[in-house]
Amino acid sequence: MNKFLNFLFSMQMMGVLIILFAFSIGTATFIENDFGTPAARALVYDAWWFELLLLLLAINLVVNIFRYKLYKKEKWSIFLFHAAFIVIFIGSGVTRYIGYEGNMHIREGQTTNQITTMSSFIDVQLQANGQINRESEKVTVSSVKTTEYHNRLDIDNKEVEISLRTLILNAQSTIAQSMNGKPIMEMVAVGNEGMSGMQSFTLEYMDQKNISGNLLSFGGPANSNSVVFDYTDSLRMNSPFDFSEVSMMGGDPIAMDANKWHVISPKKLYDLKGSKIVIKNFFPAAIYKYIQGEDKNAPSVLVFDVKSGNEHKELIVKGAGNYVSAPSNLSINGIDVAIAYGPKNIEIPFSLQLNKFILDRYPGSNSPSSFASEVTLHDKKNGIEQNHRIFMNNILKYEGYRFFQASYDTDEKGTVLSVNHDHWGMMITYFGYFILMLGMAWSLINPFTRFKTLGAKSKSAKTIAVLAFLVAGSVLPASAQNEVLPIVPLKQSQDFGKLLVQDNGGRFEPINTMASEIVRKITKKNKFQGYPAEQVFLSMIVNPQQWQTVAMIKVGNADLAKELGISGKYGSFQHFLNVQGQYKLSQQVQNAYSLKPSQRSAYDKEIISVDERINITYMVFTGEFLKLFPDPNDDMHAWYNPTEPIHLSGDDSLFVKKSVLMLGQALNNGDYTNADNYIAGIKTYQNRFAQNVIPSPIKQKIEILYNNVNIFKRLFPYYLLIGFFLIVFLVIQIIHPKFPMKWIMRSAMLILGIGFILHTTGLAARWYISGHAPWSNGFESMTYVAWACLLSGFIFVKKSDFALAATSVLAGLTLFVAHLSWMSPEVTNLVPVLKSYWLTIHVAIITASYGFLALAAILGMINLFLFNLQSKKNLERIKGTVTDLSRISEMTMTIGLYFLTIGTFLGGIWANESWGRYWGWDPKETWALVSILVYSFVLHMRFIPGLKSVYSFNIASVWGYSSILMTYFGVNYYLAGMHSYAKGDPVPVPTWVYYSIAILLILSLTAYFNYKKHNSIPEEIEA
Repeated sequence: MNKFLNFLFSMQMMGVLIILFAFSIGTATFIENDFGTPAARALVYDAWWFELLLLLLAINLVVNIFRYKLYKKEKWSIFLFHAAFIVIFIGSGVTRYIGYEGNMHIREGQTTNQITTMSSFIDVQLQANGQINRESEKVTVSSVKTTEYHNRLDIDNKEVEISLRTLILNAQSTIAQSMNGKPIMEMVAVGNEGMSGMQSFTLEYMDQKNISGNLLSFGGPANSNSVVFDYTDSLRMNSPFDFSEVSMMGGDPIAMDANKWHVISPKKLYDLKGSKIVIKNFFPAAIYKYIQGEDKNAPSVLVFDVKSGNEHKELIVKGAGNYVSAPSNLSINGIDVAIAYGPKNIEIPFSLQLNKFILDRYPGSNSPSSFASEVTLHDKKNGIEQNHRIFMNNILKYEGYRFFQASYDTDEKGTVLSVNHDHWGMMITYFGYFILMLGMAWSLINPFTRFKTLGAKSKSAKTIAVLAFLVAGSVLPASAQNEVLPIVPLKQSQDFGKLLVQDNGGRFEPINTMASEIVRKITKKNKFQGYPAEQVFLSMIVNPQQWQTVAMIKVGNADLAKELGISGKYGSFQHFLNVQGQYKLSQQVQNAYSLKPSQRSAYDKEIISVDERINITYMVFTGEFLKLFPDPNDDMHAWYNPTEPIHLSGDDSLFVKKSVLMLGQALNNGDYTNADNYIAGIKTYQNRFAQNVIPSPIKQKIEILYNNVNIFKRLFPYYLLIGFFLIVFLVIQIIHPKFPMKWIMRSAMLILGIGFILHTTGLAARWYISGHAPWSNGFESMTYVAWACLLSGFIFVKKSDFALAATSVLAGLTLFVAHLSWMSPEVTNLVPVLKSYWLTIHVAIITASYGFLALAAILGMINLFLFNLQSKKNLERIKGTVTDLSRISEMTMTIGLYFLTIGTFLGGIWANESWGRYWGWDPKETWALVSILVYSFVLHMRFIPGLKSVYSFNIASVWGYSSILMTYFGVNYYLAGMHSYAKGDPVPVPTWVYYSIAILLILSLTAYFNYKKHNSIPEEIEA
């Protein structure tokens, strides 16, 4: 028994549990992609074995905390962040079993104190002789796992046994002939309003329905109140008023007298008073049968077996996971049984009244930009009445409940609020996050940690600590084919680009900057067909009609492009309008915005992105962006475009309204002298009325120079080339020690030093231009990570020349990624949930972690290459190099793991503050956790026999980065989720990926065999 327990709580078992955990949740993301979220929850996240796995991990962690005496004073920092995982585990347990979340739907002027749960329940109620017994059980239904439900309830000294026999998802009703069935008619009715009032329905024996004002009954005696159908040997009808029969093949109507039985037939039209009916199909003996349909919004059908005493009955229950359903009833053994499936309503101890729902739209468009709910909180018990405004990232907190703006009704008269009640779960989890971050930060400076020990052995303790805190402190934010285009001359567009404009955020910037952002946003390129952004921007303003036919709007989804009739990846403005000039995507946009962010599919998000590009293009054509003219009477320093009202009179008013129009006419007529005069006149107007608020001339020039030089795009091939050749030369030196590396290294350091200075200058310029530290968005954070990578190379170069070579390649790759087309600058209102302080911190820290982990992977690849070069002559020399690089790799991996962990959990805080859920098993956050688990395993391999070797560590550091690539790219393009870009079938895996994997496999295998050949006793990583 002791032997089993020792193994159960050993580091070997810890490794097995971590890998199982990572494999389970990674697999769950693919299950979700193929079968839906309920399937992933049923099979993995909500499964009993998954909870057991987490419990074993937590217990294993507790045991090993004591086994390795992490509670000792010198190890407090390590103890702190390991204990944090226990605290987070407890907090998540409280959230899972005590907390709950739901939705509150309120119409304007109405008040409610009910929320509808997000979870679904099977609700059973028994009644007998005045007694009531009610039970609810939470269930998760899916298409891939049988939902089990079996319950025994007692009432009035009787037992009722209820079990779920069959579950049919997205149920569709069909009629099937059956000897045990009853007569059923499938009918169509058309009211007096014509085809718009057409209604399909079924009428079964001994049933009646009111259709278009006529009561239709099947079975029973004729009467003066209804049209009665009957069936014996033939189908008959008796009507209290005259009616007529018309053959569907044509012909004259046949009159039918009132109050008489008439034989009728399917496929004929019967003209009744107020409606016309057709019997599509008649089944003399049939039953209703449910099958799984294609409509994802259709309710599910649950078939229950109900037993009591000697009686046994079947009960069919309809329900759905997104609305409260009416129960189905039966009587058995003197007991009334009611069963319902779906979410349930929960009353809260106060109420909210919706005073007004406000939906803001983009100028000149019907597309939503933001929305908010103005509510009044009523708490009669405590005598409180408060007004609140709820919108994205501005939540209402009261009595442990948190309300978030989630969605709205299509008529814009109602709101849907997400509600979360998880005070203690959140507080415990947040405390766990806090001590986790504190412990990890402390571990970087604690002199007794392995991090510091590795630093001492590689003689880099001070430099690595400086690097870590430099990064840690600075990630926080400071408070088609060519066609002849109607293009304007370059000179006038450059002069126009020097004019100032006020952007949507109130910032004054050169038109050069705005044009660059807008063209990048619309086309996902820095230039369009070789023309600079400012030239394209001015041309669109001057010739809007011609540019509406130019295919320049990026559509990143092939299915959406096909729907719009677009060949390729770009569509023109006209592609998005139908022949009546109406916007083709209006309904899709409305549907996408009406969904909660957590419920939007990849297709919905692409609709929103394309809609934003369409609106930006429209705003360029209409001149909405041209806020060129300051209002001298506005204390808020607002600027206006020529079409907006401005309180001016006389010549100034005429100039504001006509100058841009006259500029366009001059350019179109080739009158460039007058065009220059109009541009100069606008500049003079700006200086005259806004001299005190506009940026200084030097700042304007620096910003335009920064835009035109595009320093970061120029640097990435420079970094890649130098780094690649350095690695080649360093490998040659290992093989041939006399190779003249000294001057090559000095030259490379000089060249890279110049690049680093230019890089630093670019960051400083961006800081100076924007007025904030340059890591507030994805592009800035990537350029910063590249800078930090190269800085780390210069810090480590004294100990290893490979460090500078590797970081040079890494910096180049990072800048390359920063310039990929998906790096989208903000030029209009973003989806409000993205305007979050927590999001900025989360993205910056996680992005920094990718840089450190990439450096560890590159150093691992270098070591694998060195293993291949080992021979008897250079064995000791290569061993020394590999050992030093492995230590540096472990240190950078440690920093990367700390940053990845902190960044991931900060993302949880952002999600919790935005929509009330700090962990929802979205594929992106799930794969971030997979990466944390992978690197945790790699850094603990030194405690596991058989995995302690230097080779094992380096091979793991290389292949471990695949989890990061999956997190960063794979989730976006191959899995469905909030962060995904894909729709339907995933895009094909690029061919070069397979070649890269093959090359790495060959490198890994050859390195292994050569390592084993020259290391009879494998060199181990020190524990």
